[in-house]
Amino acid sequence: MLKTFELLDRFELLYPTNTKLKDLRRTYIDNDLSSLFRLVDADEELRKAVIEENLYSIFRILGEYDTEELRKAVIEKNMHSIFRLINDEDLRKLILEDNTWKLWPILEKYVDTQFISAFKNFSVNNIEIDKDCFSRGQLQSKMWLVKELQKLDVDLGTVFLCAGWYAILATMLFENGIKVDKIRSFDIDPGCASIAETFNKKWFMNDWQFKASTVDIMDFEWSETPAPSDGSVGNFYYNTDANAKLVQMKDIPDTIINTSCEHIENFDKWYDKIPHGKLVILQNNNFLDVEEHVNCYSTLEEFSDSVDMFHTLYEGELDLGEYKRFMKIGYR
Repeated sequence: MLKTFELLDRFELLYPTNTKLKDLRRTYIDNDLSSLFRLVDADEELRKAVIEENLYSIFRILGEYDTEELRKAVIEKNMHSIFRLINDEDLRKLILEDNTWKLWPILEKYVDTQFISAFKNFSVNNIEIDKDCFSRGQLQSKMWLVKELQKLDVDLGTVFLCAGWYAILATMLFENGIKVDKIRSFDIDPGCASIAETFNKKWFMNDWQFKASTVDIMDFEWSETPAPSDGSVGNFYYNTDANAKLVQMKDIPDTIINTSCEHIENFDKWYDKIPHGKLVILQNNNFLDVEEHVNCYSTLEEFSDSVDMFHTLYEGELDLGEYKRFMKIGYR
């Protein structure tokens, strides 16, 4: 499970314009008083009295606050007294007692995202997840994808998220206004589906607008027979778990996303199966030092040449310091 400071860092990364998250992180990490007073929208006179030791402000608020607590706050910068003056018990317990249970109601005050209830669920139920799913590199790569889709303003329709892992990208697509009807996430690891559905519970509960399944994407076999409803090809039948039973489903994807191309052995075999006319979004990288990376490329040009598209909407690279991530979006 991620530590509190890691979660605060990642939420600030995800929502860079949310100044409250920045102030919360700085208050927690550094006990920064300026951030604390901004965070709680404190009385300006109290802020000036404590931080600036402004005599005019001190005299203006005498009688409004407990005199001894005010003295300790101003002269000793006593954090316990400061929290008593601003009267925020949840924040006091998080900052001074490191009571992580108080993180969730505090975060809920400042940002509306399914990620909070998901991490709270993992914490309450002691569910271990691979914390690399919420690493800075993973989030920056997915934020990049979301931002480029926002610029392109395309309708993704039904999305197949291949090698979807915990489907954090699905959460980000839903929450960032990307045009999408439903998302199906597939991963070969049977431990991924329930976690993915927790991250996307809001849409999982909405008549399966999101659903995760344990499927090897190398087993994809697309029907070339046009669907009677719209004439499109690409019917795919698969089994999924529902209420402790296997249920067969059929979907016709409009968009196929794979942000883990570097992990896919025999990638060409998988890619060649994708029906023509589908919108495809792919990411890869040049991080050759990782043993599990069996399909890396040294440059964006090499990666782009390996995935033929008849109409490319976007291709680019993101420098993440230790490695570069490549992305190509277009029609197969």
